[in-house]
Amino acid sequence: MSSFSRGALFHQTFLKERWKYGAAIGTTAVATICAFSVPIVIQLFLDTVFGSEPVPPFALLRTAVDAVGGVATLQAAPWYGAIAIVLLTIGNGGASYLTARLTATAAENGARRLRDRLYRHLQATSLAFHSHHATGDLTQRCTSDLDTIRRFFAIQAGEIGRAVALVTVAFPVMFRLNRTLAMIAIGSVPFLVMISYFFYTRIQSAFLASDEAEGELSARIQEHLAGIRVVRAFGRQRYEQDRFDRDNAAYRSITHRMIRLLAMYWTVNEGVAMLQLGTVVVVSAVLAQNGTMTVGTLVVFWMLELEILWPVRQMGRILADLGKANVAAGRITEVLSAPREEDDPRAGVGGTRTPEITGAVRFDHVSCVYPDGTRVLEDVTFAVPAGTTVGVLGPTGSGKTTLMMLLDRLFDYSGGSITIDGVELREIDRRALRHRIGYVLQEPFLFARTIRDNLGLARRNANDAALFAAARAAAIHDVIERFDHGYRTAVGEKGVTLSGGQKQRLAIARALLMDPAILIFDDSLSAVDTHTDAQIRAALAERRAAGDAPTTFVISHRVTTLAQTDFVVVIEDGRVAEIGAPEELIRRNGPYHRVWALQKGGEV
Repeated sequence: MSSFSRGALFHQTFLKERWKYGAAIGTTAVATICAFSVPIVIQLFLDTVFGSEPVPPFALLRTAVDAVGGVATLQAAPWYGAIAIVLLTIGNGGASYLTARLTATAAENGARRLRDRLYRHLQATSLAFHSHHATGDLTQRCTSDLDTIRRFFAIQAGEIGRAVALVTVAFPVMFRLNRTLAMIAIGSVPFLVMISYFFYTRIQSAFLASDEAEGELSARIQEHLAGIRVVRAFGRQRYEQDRFDRDNAAYRSITHRMIRLLAMYWTVNEGVAMLQLGTVVVVSAVLAQNGTMTVGTLVVFWMLELEILWPVRQMGRILADLGKANVAAGRITEVLSAPREEDDPRAGVGGTRTPEITGAVRFDHVSCVYPDGTRVLEDVTFAVPAGTTVGVLGPTGSGKTTLMMLLDRLFDYSGGSITIDGVELREIDRRALRHRIGYVLQEPFLFARTIRDNLGLARRNANDAALFAAARAAAIHDVIERFDHGYRTAVGEKGVTLSGGQKQRLAIARALLMDPAILIFDDSLSAVDTHTDAQIRAALAERRAAGDAPTTFVISHRVTTLAQTDFVVVIEDGRVAEIGAPEELIRRNGPYHRVWALQKGGEV
């Protein structure tokens, strides 16, 4: 597994917007200065303009007082104070708006970049990776987990800057006004930090469990919706509902534990914060009553205390969201760390050669072992000349599909050699190889688009003549023409509006439209009736007679389908049991003969 750290994820996605975050820090500082200037102005008017105290000991404030003509001017025109407070409030609001806009824009840009990266990576991961991960769970990682990170950078990144700015500005101001009261005002901060860290370590594990439970729930929903026709056909709604209820109850229980942790934290956090505020109010009131503190200073302390309590209380939310973002980033990095299906000749997993492929294929002592250690194929050897049609027969689980997947490099063989036109398969670029192989799967997949769009996946700029020719060869053109919108007919999700045979024929037409050098039918004629099967085989035979036929592999359990192949490879238990022309194999008393006899009603 390749390495991709959380730090790399943050740096390559969100921190690429660092200039926006830097600008947001600047606007946050402006908002903080404006917010803290309001109580200083109030103190100036309470203690100096309306009282007899000197101007508070702040150089910027003294400069401003001198600029308007001194204290006497303010005494004559006290509305200057109101104007100053209004302007400072507007400045605070405007700067806060810019901060929110900058961080939100930066977070959305980072989320878009990460979403694109995830999608590209999932396109490049191996088939084995997708086989071992539920679609619903992967979907959640690309949506819910990614949005958790986006929200943190959009909201809490700005709050972090605000908290730092408030503490940086507030503490020096408070210490300058009254050192003793300032020590009391910040006395609970270390304690609140320790509480926040304590809950941070626990909220991470709680959120991970909740996120994984939500992923399982999403996978259950996706699986149920994908198989809704099967559920209805077997009347299993109640059973599926019970399974969903159990998963939902588990998710609720795990999430409820996380909510209890957060509630406990907020209770402790709020209690300590309010205790600190009450202490400041009582002590400052006593000092003011004793004459050791002016009323203006008392008001300033109360207002500053309210300002600094917010970031201290917010720190818990920041740490909680940081824990969630850290867990979400870990789940996303698991996906981004999955090996890509890349060509690397030095590592023996691919190549960069793009030879002209005509279709001569040779399997030479090929073996295949799945990643879990299951041996699927063992010492498979046979050769297929270009333009030949080969039948592949064998019982379920014998390795027929795996053999074809090796040829298309959906899996890599663990031993032996596969060559195409004399070139080792691992040396050929995967993309170039797959552009020359038409693969019709056992279970055809159609996108929720029009028939034309689904066919066009094979060749984007195919003209009508090519589309119609491929559809006729697959015995589906006349059916399409009878639809209300013809080739513009939408087929619904996974082709739900079509029958199984129609979907299969569209998949065959799509493969034929590629004009491949190698064509693979992976038991893909089983969903069509025998008449349509004969039509498709006749169309392929015409192409073959015209010298325009690709090398064709036909996996099938029908001997009528295999009868028109040049020769048949019979696979049993991952090994080649026998090879020969259909007529020759019928004369032998082997596996092919037994299947032929069964399908012919026992008449040998």
